[in-house]
Amino acid sequence: MAERLRGSGYEVELVGFAAAPRRVMASVVAGAGLGWAALALSPFLVIALPGWPVALMGVGALGLVALVTHGVARGQLPISPADVEATNLVARRGSPALWLVAHLDSKSQRISLRGRVIAAVCAVVGLGLLLVMLALRLSEPVPPWTVLALVTPALVGGGMLSLGAPGNRSPGAVDNATGIVAALVAAELLGSRDDVGVLLTGAEEFGMEGARDWVARCEPVGAFINFDGLDSRGAYRIQVHPTAPGGGKSPVPSAGMAQAVAAALEEEGDDVVVRPLPLGTFVDGAVLAGAGMPGVTISRGDWETLGVVHTPRDEPGRVDVAAAVRAGQAAARVAEQLLG
Repeated sequence: MAERLRGSGYEVELVGFAAAPRRVMASVVAGAGLGWAALALSPFLVIALPGWPVALMGVGALGLVALVTHGVARGQLPISPADVEATNLVARRGSPALWLVAHLDSKSQRISLRGRVIAAVCAVVGLGLLLVMLALRLSEPVPPWTVLALVTPALVGGGMLSLGAPGNRSPGAVDNATGIVAALVAAELLGSRDDVGVLLTGAEEFGMEGARDWVARCEPVGAFINFDGLDSRGAYRIQVHPTAPGGGKSPVPSAGMAQAVAAALEEEGDDVVVRPLPLGTFVDGAVLAGAGMPGVTISRGDWETLGVVHTPRDEPGRVDVAAAVRAGQAAARVAEQLLG
């Protein structure tokens, strides 16, 4: 990647940093904790005991799960694997007003991204139902069949989330070799400009660690277009990231950026939707926007794509790279339009 960008006239810097999947492992702990808490509390929701002790027991169990999850995510409870060395690739010529972003790494899990979306929905619904049952239990025991029905989403969602420990068995063709292709296509088409930079992050699959390291090391200036997962099936999805105030200092207006990207893709006859990513999916754009940078994430796929990502089935043979090339070309046209 570095040699290719140098060949287009960019000055390339490789920035190493230490990364650990503690945020990923925190979701595993949260899922396991929710499932076990729901299972352990179920008998107390049914048997005839005073309501307040049962409610306090439930709140205490869920609070303990939240506390342990927070400790794992912050690295205060060292149950995740040790740090590994990762690398960000930063390429520029002048002072970028727009960054082309994609992540370099891939990962596998025991559940696909589709499974994680289902797990996240079940876990959120299950947690809500568990709290409702604890509230109902204040007055009287809950009927057994009601408990069984209402506790099932927490058991299913928590159990599935507990399978999310990262592995290294996915070739990562869609997630995220296609994003790299799109970023390189756009970078080469914009090779004559000195106001465009390229950020290829490492350890994105560890919880956007590369993006976090980049915004911590430098003042985040400019807007961004992030490429993450561009399958050759389904519609293009443009996600607008809510931008935190007080950062960015971008001459590129955030309003209309998504519409400009969508229009550029639609000119080629592609289907485009502007909407958030599914629950349970996370991208570098969220970190950059949290640092005050306006921007969008471009992805493409459908329900079948989600079932392939993060599995050994994410192979080069099932994806046509032309969709990623068109995304890069569209981003380059939008950059010329916005930057003038």
